Amino acid sequence: MLAFIFNFGTLEIVLVGVVAVLVFGRNLPTVAVQAAGVVAKMRRSLADLRRQTGIDEELRNVRRTINTAVPDEVRRMDVREIVRRQVEDAERKAGDKEDEPVAEDSGATGTPEGEAQAASEEPPPTR
Repeated sequence: MLAFIFNFGTLEIVLVGVVAVLVFGRNLPTVAVQAAGVVAKMRRSLADLRRQTGIDEELRNVRRTINTAVPDEVRRMDVREIVRRQVEDAERKAGDKEDEPVAEDSGATGTPEGEAQAASEEPPPTR
């Protein structure tokens, strides 16, 4: 409920107050008390429902199961830091490869077609 209230700015709260005064007038205190009673009743009903269904206990059991199934080392692992280091290493290696001189391409691709093409581009022998 408080999260809903905290999403409003000051101007919005003042605007809701002015509209409430205009709509309800002298009955505003009575309406506010009735609204608070309805909200309290809904909260009690929700708490009863949670208690009857046992969902809180079930959620605790699931959390406990997950915590015991996953080793402490894995839970403490900083995946973002590991990925960041791997990316930096890959970028550094890629940068090193860009700095290396590239051999002149002879046109041969290592395939029979490429070798034939390279052979046909050789100048004819001189006499």
